[in-house]
Formats: sequence, C-alpha cells, structure tokens
Amino acid sequence: MFGFLKINQDAKRDEVQEEFVARVANAAQDFVHAAGASGVGLDYSLSSIHALDTALEAAHVGALPLTPMQTVGAAAYLYEVARRAHGGLYEVCDDEDPVVLVCGEPEAEVCFGAIAKVERRIRYGAAEAIAPYFDLFTAALQAGEARVIR
Repeated sequence: MFGFLKINQDAKRDEVQEEFVARVANAAQDFVHAAGASGVGLDYSLSSIHALDTALEAAHVGALPLTPMQTVGAAAYLYEVARRAHGGLYEVCDDEDPVVLVCGEPEAEVCFGAIAKVERRIRYGAAEAIAPYFDLFTAALQAGEARVIR
C-alpha cells in the first residue's frame, strides 16, 4: 500500500516519511482526478471532508466507478487532509488499515485509520459518513486523548 515497505530500509526516518508523504499525496491526487465533477471542492481543506463524502456517496450509488486503487486514493485524500491540518507521521499498521496516520504528542497519540473507513463508506452508504468520523479524530486531538480511530 503506497509502497511504504519498498523504501530502502537503510534510509533515515525523515527520508522515508518524505517519500511516503509524496506517494500518499500522489494517490490522493489520482482520486481527485478520478472523482471529476463528483469531486468538486476537493482542495485538501478541512471543509473538503464534505466534498469527499459527496464523492464517496456517488461511488456508493454507482455514479462514480472507482478502481481499488482509486478507493485507496480516496483514503489517501482523507489522510492528507488530516496530515496537512494536524501534522503526523504515516505508519504501517495491520490488514484492516495497512497504513495509518499518527498525530499528537507521544503521551496522547491519535492513530487514524482511513482505508477501511472509506471502503465501508462506499459499501454501506451514509451510515458510514466521513464527517462525523473525522470529527472523532479532531476531538481526540483537541482533548489530548490517546485513541485509535477506526
């Protein structure tokens, strides 16, 4: 996923993160391009979470066909909105969310998973809306609460 494990194991952490951020950003941009008219407003701002949800609803009802990689790109978009607003590092996690964004102070790290959530949003529709999910992430950061958001 995003080639995280393909990066030179001898590289420094900052170099790995820098390349990984570039790969996530490229995947996000591929999704924005694929979303076309359904993705109006996808500008990486916090308010664009609603535009992402609109595009994912279009995917849910079949009006926006997405390949599996474009679906990952939608999750990458959500990660990039969060990272650009709050910082953080990408880390390898597990099969449900192979990659997560970890933000916050070491004592209050918030682990944010987007891949499985985006897949659920497309599969189950509005019951899995993105905005309230993102609000959980933001609230945990603001409260300084160590949490895993999945």
